[in-house]
Amino acid sequence: MKFFKAFIVVVLLCVAVLLLIGVFIPEVDDQFETTVDRPVIQVYASMLNMNTAPEWVVGLDSVEQTGGFLAMPGSTFKLYYSGTETNVVYDMEVLQMTPLESVKFKMENEMFEFNVSIKFKADGLKTDIEAYVQMKGKTLITRSFLPLLKTSIVDVGKANFEAFKQIQEK
Repeated sequence: MKFFKAFIVVVLLCVAVLLLIGVFIPEVDDQFETTVDRPVIQVYASMLNMNTAPEWVVGLDSVEQTGGFLAMPGSTFKLYYSGTETNVVYDMEVLQMTPLESVKFKMENEMFEFNVSIKFKADGLKTDIEAYVQMKGKTLITRSFLPLLKTSIVDVGKANFEAFKQIQEK
C-alpha cells in the first residue's frame, strides 16, 4: 500500500510540474549553424526551392503551394509529413526574405507553431548558414511537453541541414 501511495504522489508531482512548465514556459528556442561548400547564390536558391525540400527534409513527403509566387514573402505552402505512426500537415508561410541574406518563415498546425529564421553568409565559395528556431505549443498539453521534445525536434532540424549540405556538396 505504501508503494502505491508513493507511486500516486510521484505521478501527481510529475503532472503538476508538466502543467507548470506549460503555463510558465510558452516557447522553446534553439539555434544551429553549418557551412556548405558552395556559393551563396546556389545554396540560397536551392533552399528556397520548395519542390526539392522532400529530398532533404526528414519525413516530408510532398509540398503544395497554396498561395503567392515561388518562395516570396506572403507565399503559403502545405507540407505533408509522414511518420511511423501518424501523418501530419503543416501550413507554412514565408514572412520575410532578403535575397541571398535571409529568410523567415512560420510553420504551424493545430498543435505546434515553429518560427524559423535562416541567415546566409558568403564566405568565398562557401556559405555559412545560421538557423534560429522558436517552437511554441498551442495548447497547455503541447506547451507542457515541448521542453521534453526540444532535443528530438532540434536533432531532426540539424539532420535536415546536414542532408541539405550533403546534397549541395555532391
